[in-house]
Amino acid sequence: MSRPRTTLRFVTVLFGDVAGSTELARGLSPEVWQSTLATYFADVSRAATEQGGRVEKFIGDAVVAVFGVEATHEDDALRAVECARVSLERIAHQAADLRRTRGVDFSVRFGIASGQVALSERDSSFAIGEVMNRAARLQAAAPADGVVMDVRTWLLVRGAVSTRPIEPIAAKGFSRPLRAWQVSAAVAEGGDADEARTPLVDRRSQLDDLMAALRTGLSRPGVPVVALAGEPGVGKSRLVAEASRRMAPVARVLTLRCRRDGQRLGYWPLYQLAEALGGDQPVRVPRGQGPQGKEEIFWTLRELLREAAARRPIVLVLDDCQWMSPAVREFAEGLDDPDLDVRAVLLLSGRVDGPPLARGAVTALRIPPLGPADARELAATVAARLGPPVLEGMLDDLARRSAGNPLYLEQLAHLQVDAEGRTDLIAPSAEAAVGARLDHLGVDAQRLLAIANALGGSCVAGDLEKVAAALDPPLDRTFDETLAQLLGDGLLVTRARSAGELEVESPVVAEVAYGRLPLADRARAHAQVADLAEARVDRHPSEIELCALHAGRAHAAWLELRPGGQEERHAAARAARALCAAAQFALSRGDLAMALQTAGQVGGLDSGLPGLELEIAAIETYATAAAGRADETLARIAEARKRWDTGGNLAAAVQLTLNEAVARSAMTGRWHRSLIGQARELARRADDPAAHARVLLLEGIGHMEDGDYVTAEAVLHEAFGHARRARWCFGATEIYGNLALCLAYGNTPAPAATAICAQLHAELKDAHTVRAAVGCPAALLADMTCDSATATDLLDEGRSILAGIGHQPGLAGLDMFRATLAERHGDHDGAGRALERAIQRFDAIGFSAGARSARLWHATLAADGPPGARGADSWDIEVLTEQAAAAAALREERPDAAIEHVVRAGARLDGVHGAGARITPLLVSLRLAARCRDRALAERVAGLARADAEVKRDVRALRTIDALV
Repeated sequence: MSRPRTTLRFVTVLFGDVAGSTELARGLSPEVWQSTLATYFADVSRAATEQGGRVEKFIGDAVVAVFGVEATHEDDALRAVECARVSLERIAHQAADLRRTRGVDFSVRFGIASGQVALSERDSSFAIGEVMNRAARLQAAAPADGVVMDVRTWLLVRGAVSTRPIEPIAAKGFSRPLRAWQVSAAVAEGGDADEARTPLVDRRSQLDDLMAALRTGLSRPGVPVVALAGEPGVGKSRLVAEASRRMAPVARVLTLRCRRDGQRLGYWPLYQLAEALGGDQPVRVPRGQGPQGKEEIFWTLRELLREAAARRPIVLVLDDCQWMSPAVREFAEGLDDPDLDVRAVLLLSGRVDGPPLARGAVTALRIPPLGPADARELAATVAARLGPPVLEGMLDDLARRSAGNPLYLEQLAHLQVDAEGRTDLIAPSAEAAVGARLDHLGVDAQRLLAIANALGGSCVAGDLEKVAAALDPPLDRTFDETLAQLLGDGLLVTRARSAGELEVESPVVAEVAYGRLPLADRARAHAQVADLAEARVDRHPSEIELCALHAGRAHAAWLELRPGGQEERHAAARAARALCAAAQFALSRGDLAMALQTAGQVGGLDSGLPGLELEIAAIETYATAAAGRADETLARIAEARKRWDTGGNLAAAVQLTLNEAVARSAMTGRWHRSLIGQARELARRADDPAAHARVLLLEGIGHMEDGDYVTAEAVLHEAFGHARRARWCFGATEIYGNLALCLAYGNTPAPAATAICAQLHAELKDAHTVRAAVGCPAALLADMTCDSATATDLLDEGRSILAGIGHQPGLAGLDMFRATLAERHGDHDGAGRALERAIQRFDAIGFSAGARSARLWHATLAADGPPGARGADSWDIEVLTEQAAAAAALREERPDAAIEHVVRAGARLDGVHGAGARITPLLVSLRLAARCRDRALAERVAGLARADAEVKRDVRALRTIDALV
């Protein structure tokens, strides 16, 4: 026996009751009273049936009728009001007879309310929902022979029914008084005077304006913006499609439909945009592989846009742009750059509230009834009229959710005033209009359309089928039959690029269909979407964002339906795991803010997972330690230690221990090897590749600080191997960058090290910051083999990437590498200029250690004294300090003192293990020794430099040594 299916529907409920029935029943005999009620019931029932309603039940002397049960009509609310009017007319004849024959007054009160109900398959009491109680409370407050309605019903009928507001009704079971209106005249008399009117539009005029704006935009520098605003269903999409067809001969039109929930989707729409820009061309599209940050994604998209537009001008359409995520909005704002040499125009199509972007001139085209500015102004007017503080700060939100339709906007504003913990996302008029269309589809097609909406409005047919299979009960018809119906009705459309890719034709229709989907179906659908996204994570790590989003929505549905139940507890655990993974993904691409935000959401879930708190603490303290907030990191770790059970999550315990080591090192300036040793033992027990990788990373950095690049290179090679086996890895960015640095500074011969760096460089096509970090040591290696062209190209590419994403620390480090190459070529002026740029950048970002290193090196070129105080420095600072002091002594004509400083610099270099790290400082010492006119010292330094150059097979250094000697 199949389980009854729950159906959700937006309806209007009419509740009628006899006024003073207790007194009437006492004054009339039971037989007369029964006959009176029977006539009254028959009058109301006949009137309800005539208007397309259905009597839900009789309760004593009360009658309940529901409109919109069998089929939704756009005027169900008006039908309910008309039913009340006709019933009162008929009851008036009965009342007149009773008054004449028995001397009693007989009157009836009606209350009307609209909203969503759950429908059962029973013949009576088939509608269940809060709206039923609301209609009953309104009836109790109505005058004799009067009709009182709630705000939703009033919003639906005020254009056709004259009403007057009455005092809010304090109703039992409702947290605040119900606003209500009394019908003051017949339906035929017209409506309330203040109803918003919707103007008609000449679409040909709008199309001409749009075409002119697009052509003008393609002739301007940068990427101009054309904003097209309008409500769904008024012709916006058809207008864009026709403009696209007309623009096809002169430009390539790319369309990206922004998804609902854009605020949480983060970077996902940017990957879609990259795919659209790639098109049929052999362009590598980033999909989250490798450590990749926001600025890198922006830079990639700008480069793809530049390459695509070089072949053909671009019209980039962002449809439903009111759902742009913050990342998409920031990217679009960043295109306002006159130096961006690209023939392209950005068309924003959707419900735009106010200025679409915080940037320069925007061409705004509005499809009536209202454009963005007018909708914003109307929202302010409505808020001023309604007055309650609840609308303060919601003007932009109301304008956005109204879709530029003044009627929708006013309806949503009124509903917000009465909101009791929930926000209406769809105006009642939209519910009514769309509901009538949905009823023709049947239940299966509605459920499938709702699932397409849950998938974000665009999907692959195979995914849609998999999600549909999770419904309980399943579809009555086959999936193919149901899909064919939706395609035939135009509610789902096939994308031009692929027959298997589908989009919803109307987001509003899909939203209403989704609103009718029972909570259990929503939960199962979102859980299945989360499964699909998780299955793609290994190939496309960015899918973890979608997995976390849908796992969270599945949990929210179960929490509302069955809080504390098995399904809710399972969904909470699933959502928590997905959020943790999404936070780790954010860390792997260096997005600390997103990692902290995502990890913070786990706190609101009672997941019941052992070790989860430890994992969240590991994520949060990694982010705070990386941001330099050592005190906060240590305090959070101390809090976590009070409750942690390392047996529950050893991998997280490893990361916490390493985070503590990093924070304590930042505070004391000493490397805490004992903590790293503890983490190594935990990592061994955890057998987690990401934990092993980061332990080895910190061990490698420790060897680098000691000047042992040979050992560090071997350790980082091992860390790299572990990192590649991990799905995503704490510190992945640092592993790549430091391994490349050790390849350049260690003993691996330059040709072999160059080959490894080239492999790393190729693997990091989509992780541009790390690609630039690898490119700088690779440039040094190229110079060692006298491949100056490759060295220059690598540094130029690095500068383009780092400047494009505004990475100032990276640009400062790149300038240091430019100074190194200039020094190796004997170009002291070029080295000095590069160091000056580095100093400026280091000072601007407050990186004192980097600035000091650059100043010391610059002092050896300018013959100034060594700047800054001495302290516990790294080997390179100590060497540079001695060399700067030698240069200053030479300027003061004290060659003996200069020789002593050169000797001390050499002694410090003796403790450095790594031919590549020693070569450039030895070249600087060789130049200083030559200026001291001490041939023995010069030959000794030259011998050391030549030995290192031969180990490294540094041809360029050997030539420089020969020239200096």
